[in-house]
Amino acid sequence: MRRPTLADISPAHIRHGLKTGIAAVLALVVADVLHIEYGYWAVISAVIAMQMNVADAIEMCLYRFIGTVMGAVMGVIAIMLFPDTPVWNGVALFVTTGLCAFLTRWDPRYRMAAITVSIVILASAGHAGRIDVGLFRVLEIAIGVGCAFVVTVTLWPVRAAVSLRRDLASQAENCAHYMTTLVDRFLARQTHVPADLLDPLLRATPRNRERLSKVRRHESLIYFYDNQPLETLSTVVERTTDHLRVMLRSLNACDADGYDIMMAAEMRALAETVAHTLRRMAAATTGVTGARPGRTALGGLAGMAKRLGLGGKNAPAGTAGASGADGAESAPGQRPRANRALEDAIARADARLRALREAGATRRFDLAMLTQFYAFYYALRQLAEDVKVLAARMDGEEDDHLDHRNLGPGDATP
Repeated sequence: MRRPTLADISPAHIRHGLKTGIAAVLALVVADVLHIEYGYWAVISAVIAMQMNVADAIEMCLYRFIGTVMGAVMGVIAIMLFPDTPVWNGVALFVTTGLCAFLTRWDPRYRMAAITVSIVILASAGHAGRIDVGLFRVLEIAIGVGCAFVVTVTLWPVRAAVSLRRDLASQAENCAHYMTTLVDRFLARQTHVPADLLDPLLRATPRNRERLSKVRRHESLIYFYDNQPLETLSTVVERTTDHLRVMLRSLNACDADGYDIMMAAEMRALAETVAHTLRRMAAATTGVTGARPGRTALGGLAGMAKRLGLGGKNAPAGTAGASGADGAESAPGQRPRANRALEDAIARADARLRALREAGATRRFDLAMLTQFYAFYYALRQLAEDVKVLAARMDGEEDDHLDHRNLGPGDATP
């Protein structure tokens, strides 16, 4: 294992360390001002709740506070039901912690409840006001969680949506690069590529889903987000990766130094059009946050978001409405330019393949090569179709003629 060096220290981690220290001191000060006897629990809660980004911090704050409330309630009930003796305290501890462990099957917050109920039962043993222990435990946790939340969202806030947008844009660029590479290799007499070519994209997909879920469930509570461009780009990356896997397997299943492809020009043009659209979509989601005017009920908040520093040069390019490629708007009733280019490229490739089949050109392939050719071409074609639909969604085109298949979060299915 490589030893860490000074080069591994990032400004983000330095800021996180400073923020954690500030949150701990703030929790201690608040607990001291309120004359809370066990103020160190507030400090511990603040340190635990501090996370690198806002989404994770909100999730941890909710997890710790709600779990503490559930545990405190269970602890108070146990105190009221069981006498304050060593034997009965042991019985109460067994029943409550066992119940919490069982309930984690449905809600992981019961892990935190098990810790709290143990503290409430054991720390209050032998005291006259045992119930007060549970109530003060909730107050201490609330102070720590509240201090962590305030520091997270006010001092150098790191939004998960920002890093996710940046990573998705980079992944979309990589998708375009991998796709053109696969097509070029297939047209170069089926030259094989490394089997692990797409591994970075495959590893990123589950992380993207998790991070997007946190943005929707947590960060959207306090920031004005239009999540549709983010969700659309995440779906683009995931669906493109699926098609690229099929293309890679089909390419590597062919015999090396195989056949020249007679419709190479049409396939290359289709790939270049898809790659251009992917790069345009990646560029359209760079920025921070904001709502696209006229798209949702949040559209009226766009001006407020801009006044809060969420607009301007950092606003997502998706706020442009239904614009075509390179920022050019389509005429009313017409599809965006990028979608027309994709439709034309698909139509030219299909027409060329149909003409070659009618001329008997595909008979020169053996059965294995014919199967792999159609698998590769079909994956490329379906990739183009999916990108066309998703690009139209990102451009705000929701007409009835669009193919609203189940392509991912936010799809409107008829």
